[in-house]
Amino acid sequence: LGSRVLKLTAVQEDYIEAVYRLEQANAPGAVRVKDIAELLGTRLPTVSRTVRKLTGMGLFMHVARGAVGLTPEGRQVAKAVVHRHEDLLRFFTDILGVSGQTARDDACQVEHGLSAETAQRLHEFLLFVDRTDKSDRQWLRRFLKPGAREEKVFDDLPDNKTTGWRT
Repeated sequence: LGSRVLKLTAVQEDYIEAVYRLEQANAPGAVRVKDIAELLGTRLPTVSRTVRKLTGMGLFMHVARGAVGLTPEGRQVAKAVVHRHEDLLRFFTDILGVSGQTARDDACQVEHGLSAETAQRLHEFLLFVDRTDKSDRQWLRRFLKPGAREEKVFDDLPDNKTTGWRT
């Protein structure tokens, strides 16, 4: 991104991630505003406004009624956003042993509030675990054992989290 520092909202990051994932599933140049709206569960006028804003920021390429695509800068941001999401998902499932859907929901919640420093350290931790010989991971196996669970101190905590910025 050069010397330019972008300040993106959670919504904008979700749009960038959505276009990236749609491009991966379909093809670059094949993403329509309608596709984004369906993926994010958002109305077309809202998608059009956000696409226009991200185009103005130099992250999307889009002409009226045409396909939406990522610029090189947008692709760079998208890869970082997706990588952060995937690292969180892996940390929640592989390290903490959180179930799949809960881990996906929590990763969506946490990813937007994570600083670049914390995201980097999380990534480095996962690389550290990967580089650790499997026979030296007794600590992780002990932690993940069902009998190793501690007293549940959060059972009475209301489950009031949302499933994303759209709810």
